[in-house]
Amino acid sequence: MILRKAKGLHIDGRKQMSKESPLHEHLNPQFVYIPLLQQTSALKRTVEVGDDIKIGQVVALREGFGAMPIHASISGKVTAIKKVWHCSGKMVEAIEIANDNQQRMADSIMPEADVTHFTREELIEKMKQAGLSGLGGAGFPTYVKYQTKSSIDVVIINAVECEPYLTCDYMLLNEYPEKLLKGLHYFMRAASAKRGVVCFKSYNKHIRESLQPLLQKYEGIELREIKDIYPAGWEKYIVQQVTGKTYEGLPAEAGAIVDNSATAMVFADVVEKNIPLISRVITITGEGISKPRNYYVPLGTPVKELIELSGGYINGLVHEKAWYIAGGPMTGRAILIDDLIVSDTLGAVIVKPMPDEKMHPECLGCGKCADVCPVFLTPTEIRRAYESKDVDAIKNLNAQKCMACGLCSYICPSHIEITDFVGKAKDLLRKGA
Repeated sequence: MILRKAKGLHIDGRKQMSKESPLHEHLNPQFVYIPLLQQTSALKRTVEVGDDIKIGQVVALREGFGAMPIHASISGKVTAIKKVWHCSGKMVEAIEIANDNQQRMADSIMPEADVTHFTREELIEKMKQAGLSGLGGAGFPTYVKYQTKSSIDVVIINAVECEPYLTCDYMLLNEYPEKLLKGLHYFMRAASAKRGVVCFKSYNKHIRESLQPLLQKYEGIELREIKDIYPAGWEKYIVQQVTGKTYEGLPAEAGAIVDNSATAMVFADVVEKNIPLISRVITITGEGISKPRNYYVPLGTPVKELIELSGGYINGLVHEKAWYIAGGPMTGRAILIDDLIVSDTLGAVIVKPMPDEKMHPECLGCGKCADVCPVFLTPTEIRRAYESKDVDAIKNLNAQKCMACGLCSYICPSHIEITDFVGKAKDLLRKGA
């Protein structure tokens, strides 16, 4: 059993601030920027400046591992190839598309007359051609999971959303509950699995109220409440809760495939309407935002526009005094500006006033980081091994098992970004330096 002593940690979710406003659509930004980067893979551009573009048209290709097309999220004209800020913290080249506000669709987007005849192979191919990637933050090509040779007993939908502040999955699920079940049903067919499980936090009673009446239409699907602890959304934790099994590499070893809830809803549209991955919901929130909200937007939408739609910053907060986080506060990345674009892996931008208090720069040796580590590491020792560039020590301390949940940094009374050090140690170990 995993988590043999670490029970997780209850964290103030601070989610209510972005739940108070309904899901807002912002479908017509003036420009979108399609980044020529997915995960760590550079993309090959297939359009030129001046080209006329329709929604769903292929504009770039991911090659090599996870090869698949990338699609335009609006209709209009390619006006530039320029560098933009990405949630990875880097500036990357992107395709700038000026919106013609006509929402012209590519010919490939049309409703399917009959979705019952698709074979497993055809459903997997649909994932690939739709450019479907995991919307939970990792951005892993979804079809690759389903090409496994392992026998899959269950497809698990991760609707736990355990990161504080984030409510994008929750808001989308409550808006389109049946679409989630449809997507899971199609995933089960693609995996030849007889069982599907939707996992969600126990306090989100509304999810059960929305889904329970619909279950009779979808054979083999059940709901599972998960404790309100962090990191309950961790893939290994969820697989263990559902199957009673653990694994070393991939969930398929335990007879499971895990998908994010938003990914399942996109897949429903992929199967039924041939709409590729062109949009997502993003949470704009934090103590520095006037009106925290969730937005349904085309991929490539500038975040700055969404902050303006959220009433801008709180009174008295200036850009230089704002602290930005791309993603959740536990696993996201601190960024310097709000001038970045929405990508498939960006579920939130959190804006907070920069803290005034001075932080203790040294480790106190309290051991709290080791106490909360879900995989039983000693993060401070890994940090010391990294600082001395002791690769053997890093290996012996099992740094490669770190899941980058961020709990060690969260719990640290000295506010040391221990997670970053452990990540650097893992990089050093991979390089063998």
